[in-house]
Amino acid sequence: MNVNRLATAAILAFVCFILFVYPDPQGDLYTILRYIVFGLLIVILYQFSTSDNDIYEPEKEKKEEKSSSINRGLDIRENIHDQYEQLLQMVFSVVMAINDKYKASFYMLDSSGSQLKIQSATKEGFKRSIPTDNEVIQTVLLQEKAVLFQQTDVRESWDGLFEEESWRGSECILGARVLYKNAPIGCILVQTDHFSTIQERDRNLLTSLGRFVSLSMVKLDNIEKLSQDNYFHYQIANLLNSMDIQSEVNGLYEKVRDLCRTFFNYDKLTISVKQLDGEHYKVVLEDGYSGDVDPEKIYSIKRSIHGRGFRAHETVESSDMNEEFYESGRFEEGDLENHDFKSILTVPVIVHDSVQYSITIEKQTSTRFSDSDKNVLELLALTFGSIVSWQQQYWKMHENAMHDGLTGLLNHKAFIDRFMEEINRANRYQHSIVFAILDLDKFKRINDSYGHLYGDYVIGKVANIIKEKVRNIDVVGRYGGEEYGILLINTNIEKIVPVAQRIIEGIANFPFTMDNIDARVTISCGLSEFPRHTDSLKELIAKADEAMYSAKANGGNLVAEFSENESITNESNSNI
Repeated sequence: MNVNRLATAAILAFVCFILFVYPDPQGDLYTILRYIVFGLLIVILYQFSTSDNDIYEPEKEKKEEKSSSINRGLDIRENIHDQYEQLLQMVFSVVMAINDKYKASFYMLDSSGSQLKIQSATKEGFKRSIPTDNEVIQTVLLQEKAVLFQQTDVRESWDGLFEEESWRGSECILGARVLYKNAPIGCILVQTDHFSTIQERDRNLLTSLGRFVSLSMVKLDNIEKLSQDNYFHYQIANLLNSMDIQSEVNGLYEKVRDLCRTFFNYDKLTISVKQLDGEHYKVVLEDGYSGDVDPEKIYSIKRSIHGRGFRAHETVESSDMNEEFYESGRFEEGDLENHDFKSILTVPVIVHDSVQYSITIEKQTSTRFSDSDKNVLELLALTFGSIVSWQQQYWKMHENAMHDGLTGLLNHKAFIDRFMEEINRANRYQHSIVFAILDLDKFKRINDSYGHLYGDYVIGKVANIIKEKVRNIDVVGRYGGEEYGILLINTNIEKIVPVAQRIIEGIANFPFTMDNIDARVTISCGLSEFPRHTDSLKELIAKADEAMYSAKANGGNLVAEFSENESITNESNSNI
C-alpha cells in the first residue's frame, strides 16, 4: 500500500470523527463540511478498490518468468561462494590443461535473462556482458555439444563478445553451454588465435566440462543444506586439482579411498569397474573388511547386490540387505551367510554417459545412511567420473598421436623416442640392442599395378607378420611409408639373424590376396648392433640403413648385417 494514501486515510478518519461523532456540531458550515468530507471519502475508497501496481506487479513478473524457457540465472548465495569460486578455478584449470594457449571465460545469465554476465576469465578482452540474442550465444545455449565459430563467419556477433581489437580472421571461439535443472543458464567460452589449434578432442573435452559444471550447479544449489559438510566439498573439489590428467587411474582409486576414510564411517569400502562384456564387474580397490573378495575374479552384475549400482544407474541404499534385496550374495551367491553385512550405500560412476564404476560403502550393523552421506558420496562419484572421462580422452588422444593409423605400430616419432629410451636403459644395464630396418622390395610396383588400397592392405599385413615373429619385449614401429623398424632388446646380431630370416620368409610365403588379386611381396632387412657398431642412435640407424640397401642391391629378399671389416655381409637369401 502507498504510504501517502495511508496518511491521507488516517487524517480523513480523524476529521470524520470530529465532524460526525464528537461533538455533534450544528450549523450550515458544519453541514457543508460533512458533505465535502463524505465526497472525499468516496473518492479515496474508490482508489483503494482499483488495482495497485505495488501489489500486483510482482505477480505479473512471476507469470512472465514462469512462461519463459530461459532460466533467470542461479543466485549464488553467500554461504556457497567459496565452492562457486573453486568451481570456476577448476574450469580454467581444465581448459589450460587442454591447451595452455587458450583464453577462457565463464558467463552466467543475469536475473533478467537478457544478458550474460562474465563471472571470471583467464585473460582480459572478453566483454563484461553479452546480450542473449547474440548469434553465437544463442547457438551455444541451444546446442548439446560444444560449438566452434571462426571470426570471419560471425563478424557481427564476434564484436559483441570481445572488447575492441584488430582481428586477423583466423581466430576461433569454442563455446559449451551450462545447464541448471535442464535450462541453459550460462556458457564457457574458449578463444584461440588460429582455428588449427582446436582439435576434435578439445571439443569433446569442453562438452564434458560443460556437463560437469551443469551437474555441479545442482550440487551448489544443495550445498546450503549441507553447510556442515563444507570441508568435504572443499576436499572433493581439490581432488580435481590434485590429479594429473596423465596419471594412471590406480592413483585415482587411492585418492578416493583416502577421502572416503575421512568422510565416512564404514566397515568396508569397495570400488568396482564394469567389464567389457557389460555383464560382469571386477573389484579394483577394497578397504576395511577383507577376505570376501577375490581381486582376480569377475562377478555377475545381475546376480549380486554390488551389481545393483551398475543396473539401477542411481544410488542404491539399504539398512537391511537380507530383507530388502532378493539377491542371496553381495558378490556371489551365498556369501552373505559367511560375511555378515547389513547396511549398504552404492553410487554409480558415470563416464561418457554410461555406468563404468561403482563406489560402495557397507556396515555390518543395521544403519540408515544420512542424506549428507548420500550427497557427499554422489558428489565424489560425479567428480571421480569426470576425472576418468578426461583421463580416457587424454590417453586415447595420446595413443592416436603415438601410433600409426594404418598398422597400429608406433609411428616414426614415437619409435625414435622409444629408441632413445632403450639406448639409455642399455647403457645403464650394460646390455646390447639390435636395430633392424626392413623395407618392402619394389613396393611402387604394387601401388602402380593394384592401387593404393591394395598397397595399404599389404602394409597392414606385413606389420602383423613382423609383430608375430618377435618377442613381447621387442619394439616394432612403422619407420616410413613402406619401412619398418624393430628394436630387439638385450640380444646380439648372431641371435637375431635367424629371427630376421623367419620374418623375411614369412612375408615371402604369405598369400597376399584382396579383391581376387594375388600378389608376391618380399622385403629386405638391414641389421646393426648397439654398442658394438656404434653408441650413437643416428649412426646406428645409418649403418642398418646401409646394410638394408646393400641387401636390395643384391636382389632383395635378404637379411644383411653391417660389418666394419667387409662393409656389408649378406646373411641370407630366402627361396620362394
